[in-house]
Formats: sequence, structure tokens, C-alpha cells
Amino acid sequence: MFESANGSSVPTALDFAGSQRALVPSFIGSGPAQMVGPGSYQFAVSCSTGSSSSPFTTFTAPFTVTGGVTPGRFVAISPTPDGGGYWLAQANGGVWSFGDASFHGSLPGLGVVPATPIVGIAATRDGGGYWLVGSDGGVFGFGDAMFHGSLPSLHLVAAAPIVGIAVSHDGSGYWLGGADSGVFAFGDAPYCTVPAISGGGTVVPPGSVTGQVWDIGIAAQPDTAGYYQVSAGGPGVAFPGPGQPCGGGPPFTNYGNISFFGSGSIAAQISGVATPRSGTGVWIVGIDGGVFAPIVLGENQINPSAPFFGSLPGLGISPSAPIIGIASPPNGGGYWLLGADGGVFSFGNARFHGSAVS
Repeated sequence: MFESANGSSVPTALDFAGSQRALVPSFIGSGPAQMVGPGSYQFAVSCSTGSSSSPFTTFTAPFTVTGGVTPGRFVAISPTPDGGGYWLAQANGGVWSFGDASFHGSLPGLGVVPATPIVGIAATRDGGGYWLVGSDGGVFGFGDAMFHGSLPSLHLVAAAPIVGIAVSHDGSGYWLGGADSGVFAFGDAPYCTVPAISGGGTVVPPGSVTGQVWDIGIAAQPDTAGYYQVSAGGPGVAFPGPGQPCGGGPPFTNYGNISFFGSGSIAAQISGVATPRSGTGVWIVGIDGGVFAPIVLGENQINPSAPFFGSLPGLGISPSAPIIGIASPPNGGGYWLLGADGGVFSFGNARFHGSAVS
């Protein structure tokens, strides 16, 4: 059996006795890469064995994906400015509001079917609106969320699908993050001119497909003009690094490595990244609900990690659907985890305001 990127199991024919489990990547190919959808695939898979003498075993795995991203699948969560609520976004552009999050509209409500699945949502700084972004880089603004541009409006086709959106520090622009670490800046969101190095394709959670490790998200750095990018394998980079101006200095001096010291091993594919409105720190979450608070290493200083408030594996909870997003209230005193079924889990002072799961 193979566990697909959306958490479902699909049968495989293996060329050796026994069975293995691996995560099918969300994107395949290049120039541009495509989201994995229904169809037949075959590629070489290298799985970790846990043995020091023979750490990996490789085999060829034909497999069939029987379903793609369903329109109702939940894909992202964004908090309100005071942390008293949150919005949940679906792949079809549907938006659910909880707590003090006001509903400002949705794509189904307008009779609009996005050209590609929606992959992210980001609220305006005053909570009076939000942006939705599709995997093709299309951006849709609701409420007071001003349109600052999109890839389709510029007749651009990204080399890899867009995986998330982050709002600039003053709210007058946004970044679109691509699965290949590409970043597109709109409005007053500055672009940090450093070669994309996120993940590096060298760290892979146990049971995952090796090779290129796609990025899964982008988040604004608190109290700076920069952003974080994080890969499905866990590592990532900060643009700029601690103490560095965005775009300043010679190459490779204005980024920070997101590193894991004393945080334990990553047991599942990373699926979400979040930051508080102010302060320091970044959280990442895996599809199993495991939460990590990595350290950001800059050229001349180390940023402390964000506080750890708990995780689903730590509570002995196995979510009924993969965890695909994480968000924090502005004060950074907790976080919410979002499942692909719309289930919400609260930690720290992030209060539970409801979910799409009855």
C-alpha cells in the first residue's frame, strides 16, 4: 500500500516480497510541475529502514491514484487579528468563518470555479477581508483585501505550483510561495534576492519518497520585512536571516537556516507553517499533527525557537484526516491545527471556536 499526499491509501504492485508505506509527492515533473491527480504512475522509491548498516532500500513502485483534490477538501486556516476566530478555506474557494471572523464572501458564493484548486488563505491586517490563492497563482480578494496582482494577470506560468500566500508586514502586499521555493512578490512585499535553497532535498521523513523535497508553505516573519519558506522534509530558510536586511549584502549572507536541535525526529511529511504577528519563532506541523518549533540560524545570531504547546501524537491522538495547516493567534501563545476534513485542534491559548466536523 502507498499512502498518498492527501492521506488516502492506494494499492501498489511491488517488485519484491512484502510491503512498504511511503508518501506520494504532491507534485511531479518540472517546467511546470503538476499536482498529482488521478492516473497511473511509476518511479523509484527509496525508503528508510531504520538500520544503521543499510539505512535505505530502493524499489520500483507502479501505483494508481484514484482521486485528486476534492472540491470540498479543506486546505488552509487564517486567524483574525485578535485571535478570537479564524477562517477555513476549501479547495473550491469555499470559506468558513468561526468566532469573531466575519464572512466576506467565497468563490462558490459568486458562482466562480477556480481554474486550479485553492491552496491558501490570508487575512488582511484589520480582519476586514482575506485573499485566496490557487495553485496557478491566481489571487482572489474579498472584503477590504485589495488586489495587488497575480501570476495569471501577468500571463506567467510558474515552474511549480503555488503552495501558499503570506501577507507583508503592513498588509499592503503579499508573497506567493511556490513548491520549488520560487517566490513572487506583489504590492509592497519585498523580494529577497537569494538563491532558493529550501530543503535541499537531503532530509526526508521516514517512509517518504526521496529526491526533491517540495516546499509546502510560506509565512511572514514577525516584525520584519521578510518571510520563511519550509519544505515537506522539515528544513527551510528565512529571508532575511536574523539581523539582516531583506535583499541586503552579498549572496548567501541574508538568509537563515531553519534547523532542528533537540527537537526529535520528524515522523511524517511536513504540511504547514505558521508564525505569530510579532515576536520571534516559527512552527511547522506534519500530517500526523506533530508540531516542531525549530531554531533559525542567521549569519551572526540565533533566534530562539517558538514555544511548544503540544501536538496530537503527544496526546496519543491520530487525526481522522491529514493535518494540512497550522495558524497562531497574534500573541503567539498557542496554535490551531487544521485537518483536511475541516477538523480543528487547539493548543495553548488558541481557543477553539468551532470546526467543519460535526
